Amino acid sequence: MIVVLALLVFNRCKKDSTPANPTSNEILIGALLPLSTYDENLLGKTAMEFAVNDFNALMATAGNPIRLRLALEGTDSDSAKTVEAVTSLYNRGVRLLAGLPSSSMELGAIMTYINDHEMLMLNAYSTAPSLAIVGDNIFRLVTDDTKQSKAISKYLNFDGIEAVIVVWRNDNYGQGLSDAFIPDFEASGGNIINSVGYPVSTADFSSLAGNLNNQIILAKAQYGADKVGVCLFGFDESALMFEAALAQSDLATVQWYGCDGNAVLNDIATNPQTAGFAVQVNFTAPNVGIGTADFTPKNAAELSARIQQATGLQPNVNTLTAYDAVRIMGYCYLAADNLQISSMKNVLPQICASYNYLGISRELNDAGDLLNANYIFWRIEPVTGSTYDWNTYATYFADGEYIELKH
Repeated sequence: MIVVLALLVFNRCKKDSTPANPTSNEILIGALLPLSTYDENLLGKTAMEFAVNDFNALMATAGNPIRLRLALEGTDSDSAKTVEAVTSLYNRGVRLLAGLPSSSMELGAIMTYINDHEMLMLNAYSTAPSLAIVGDNIFRLVTDDTKQSKAISKYLNFDGIEAVIVVWRNDNYGQGLSDAFIPDFEASGGNIINSVGYPVSTADFSSLAGNLNNQIILAKAQYGADKVGVCLFGFDESALMFEAALAQSDLATVQWYGCDGNAVLNDIATNPQTAGFAVQVNFTAPNVGIGTADFTPKNAAELSARIQQATGLQPNVNTLTAYDAVRIMGYCYLAADNLQISSMKNVLPQICASYNYLGISRELNDAGDLLNANYIFWRIEPVTGSTYDWNTYATYFADGEYIELKH
């Protein structure tokens, strides 16, 4: 599809050079990186650079003069700085944004700016249901958390968990996922012991861990340790929560579950203490699945290997999705043959519907988010000595809503 599309538009691009880029034929793709916070800065940047190089190589092979170039700004995972960063990109001439920012909090902070300034975003990370808005200029290549909540609830039922404490970061992502999960789990017969939010800026989780420990002691007495779980809906700060949990008497005696914000989090796996805790509590976290727990499509496996070789870090599905976002944005420009946001916005759903490079459908729903996807559940496992790694463990199949363990 990609080669055919490039060839179809080649003659048109030759005959009528793009008004927005009359001299250089260079299309700027903006991205907002969490420069000082966590691994997704390096992973996302590397994936998008690969996407630009691969797209440009394809254009060169097709004889097409169009080239993509990344324009990057840092956000420090801070809402105010994210607004400053997108303003800077706009002033640099950027109208197309792809891949990052990596949080719904940041994306929500710039949503109005993107719409008011006729920019177009194809995000690879944000899943907050509150950002699923029909007709806006923000599209997302991931399902919103109303889908993830069903997968987590189904997995807890599968694992025999009857009661949970939900711990969530207090932003539109954590609260949105918690608000979706709680009624799903209760509808399936589960019990919510407590739901606790923590400020995004939290760096010391000792007080929260102590309170959580007291609640777990009481819950174990009521339900039994094998029926009690902790759901941690957070990002990279989840590693700090694990460090605090290590100092408590009972937090390692029940099962822990995560979300797409802390699945395949390198900060947990590379620290022997936090990784050891994750193994002890069978920490299991889902992410949108490319393939299944048993099978990774060829292109996705090869791209993962390229990124890991370049960074030394294990990429997650959002990293791979950032790659897709850049390439899809390039194909949208080719199809629209101009940088008019209205034109590109019209063709974007059509391009996504036919794009399947990594082995996952990118078809969008009416709100401009990924229509549907399986979820793969991950666990940390020891490799050798004090070395740990994330591995696939189970698959939630959206069609049929059932869990299947890795064979």
